[in-house]
Amino acid sequence: MKKFILTTTLLGSLLINATPVMAIGFISLRANGFAVTGGISAYTRCNLSGNFGSNPNGSTPPTFSPNSGANNTCAIPSINPPVAGYLQTASVVRDIVMNNAYTLNQPVTLGTVTDRVWRNGTNCIYGAKIRLNKVDYDRRTVSPGFQYFEINDILRAGFKNRGPLSIAYHYTTSGAGTSDDALYRAGLTFTSVVNKQGDSARPLSSIAPLSQNWVDFTSDINFLDDDGSSVRDSSWLLVKSTCTTAIPTALSGALLFRQMGQEEQPLIELKVDGYAPVGGNTVP
Repeated sequence: MKKFILTTTLLGSLLINATPVMAIGFISLRANGFAVTGGISAYTRCNLSGNFGSNPNGSTPPTFSPNSGANNTCAIPSINPPVAGYLQTASVVRDIVMNNAYTLNQPVTLGTVTDRVWRNGTNCIYGAKIRLNKVDYDRRTVSPGFQYFEINDILRAGFKNRGPLSIAYHYTTSGAGTSDDALYRAGLTFTSVVNKQGDSARPLSSIAPLSQNWVDFTSDINFLDDDGSSVRDSSWLLVKSTCTTAIPTALSGALLFRQMGQEEQPLIELKVDGYAPVGGNTVP
């Protein structure tokens, strides 16, 4: 993202009427949104330490007690399982493919998403983790050099009438010295909103209308980001909902990945199949 700076006044306003109280672990997504200064927000805040990706040093990873826990709102310390009592019931790696005018109408694989489900009785946790490759998506002659696809918002569908819903993320590091990008915010909405100077980190529902069917996660994933905050891997992004005991099946287009144009890139949305509760749909 561009190096937009949130002003002191803005940061102060975010702390007023900020509900629910910031906490470790899964955070409930309220069907009627969150009361904040100025109205109702579709989003709840998670880890804003990286200033929505504008800080070239990245976000501060969440830590957990007894080791001076900090920056851990919405975060969980482990992933296998994400919550005690849940068992993994499905896992697959899906390609993220672009096939449009930018790729000269040829399929270009930009990366992968690991799609996973854990279940405990009639409760499920749906998880996604992205890795982007070193791939030039814009093959047109008018765009010389490399254009790396950036994912700012990750959405998952199929949750209408499956409440109450809650979200969390798990931040990992690898032996190669690389690490995930943190989760900045999440909400019940189909409308992704770019964060710029002067914007609220929790857009009001008039800007990001509430949707009971879609969960939107905001992060900043890019193999090589123009702003210097390059992170090719997302954290594990998790949604907990009610479900059935049926074997998980994929819903066409249940995962959406959006490039929102923080560095003036074109707005692009890619659809990928994803696990969803039985009977789910992708209606906004």
